[in-house]
Amino acid sequence: MSIQKVILVAGMARGGTNILWNIVQSHPDVIDSYYELNEIYGMSKTDISFSEKIAVELSALYGMHTQNVEKLTVERLTRFAKYSFKNDKYNKYKFSNELYEKKDFDNLTICTKLVSSWEKDFFKEVFRRNDALKYIGILKKSIPNVQIVFLIRNGLAMAESWKRRGANIQIAAKWYRQYVQFYEEYCLTNPDTSILLKFEDITKDPFSVSEVMYKKLGLSPIKLDKLRIALKPTIKDQSIINTTKKDKVWIDRENYKNILDGDVNNTQINNLSQDEIDYFIKYNKDILEKYSYGSQI
Repeated sequence: MSIQKVILVAGMARGGTNILWNIVQSHPDVIDSYYELNEIYGMSKTDISFSEKIAVELSALYGMHTQNVEKLTVERLTRFAKYSFKNDKYNKYKFSNELYEKKDFDNLTICTKLVSSWEKDFFKEVFRRNDALKYIGILKKSIPNVQIVFLIRNGLAMAESWKRRGANIQIAAKWYRQYVQFYEEYCLTNPDTSILLKFEDITKDPFSVSEVMYKKLGLSPIKLDKLRIALKPTIKDQSIINTTKKDKVWIDRENYKNILDGDVNNTQINNLSQDEIDYFIKYNKDILEKYSYGSQI
């Protein structure tokens, strides 16, 4: 496989990127990278060496790109996509009722994803330990054509998710604003290679969103009867704080409303205090109004 094009799903932690990533993968011409870009460039799950990690971070933080980092990027994306194609029981399917053939792999477009989160430690913030957007520059240097799908979600629901994991409302408001502004600025300067989607539109009608997105990404036009999504424990299961569960299910145009919780934002927002809601709204009022999130408050 010679990588000429990569699709990148970019969003915030707990923002619905897993659902979007799998909807992109539902297209028969797309395969995932198995690991997220954060993990591909990380040391906890993959076999990247310490020296390679240093080179990646220097490239990401200071633009010190080298051919070794670009070669590493292409090699790892190809290797993990091939692993996904051969070993992931869900990614063996071209459609819900049709398996890929071995020869299909060379014609597939790899889709990877990155997630960015909050951080309150000053030194970690300096090195952008929480901000995987820093890797976009490396990806664009390494691959001729990078198409990016950014995903946003109601900030108050995001704040509640982050609060349960240790962030206060001030930290959540700050990072939410910073990331949304980055997405908007990137799409403004790169309109032909990026698109900004709302999580709420996906839960409302994932099939319509998929058709618009596939067209924007330059994939072959297709109207799928089924989409594959990853199932994760929701806020309704308070016993589970975090998960790497990768169980997946095919949804169709009739049953998706039974699986995707369209009211999850309100459920989460109701867990915030009024003071927290007021602070977040004051800090991000323009963003919430721009994306019609005011009606959900």
